[in-house]
Amino acid sequence: MAVEQGENMTEQKIGYGCICGFKTADKKKFNSHVLLEARKDGKGTHKSLGRIDLETGEVVTPPWAERSREERQRTKYSGKGKNGGDGRVQQTSILAEAQEIRVVPRMYTMDYSPIMRAAQDAATKFWGWRPDMPLGNFLDTVLFLFFQEKGITLCGYIVDESLLAKEEQHVS
Repeated sequence: MAVEQGENMTEQKIGYGCICGFKTADKKKFNSHVLLEARKDGKGTHKSLGRIDLETGEVVTPPWAERSREERQRTKYSGKGKNGGDGRVQQTSILAEAQEIRVVPRMYTMDYSPIMRAAQDAATKFWGWRPDMPLGNFLDTVLFLFFQEKGITLCGYIVDESLLAKEEQHVS
């Protein structure tokens, strides 16, 4: 079994493995191995096992094509952390555990700020809103009520006639 030796090999336990037995912690070296060796030895002789424990050879994360939908989602939302480490981002359905919010279908990332947390907590304690209300529903409700209080009903909005009269007075 061939093992690629490198200076980081002893420090890092997770790496990449090939079906031929080649292992390395360096992704670029692994990709080069699979590409170049497959050209030499023929198609199907070199294929990724996925991410493996370099000490035991156990598959930690299978190749993309073999992953479940949940595993693909976890991989999609992982990345380098701000403070080092592997930075894997775990998705949660419990908003209080979240440190980052991503709005889909297009990605927009924002902080779950202390004001947002306090607003949700206050709405739960003082107005009886559900503590498990998803943040999207909470923000929709807050925006709807805020604009309604100002004379604008959202949802293809309807402008209160008195607001239009005030606007015309300011323009004149």
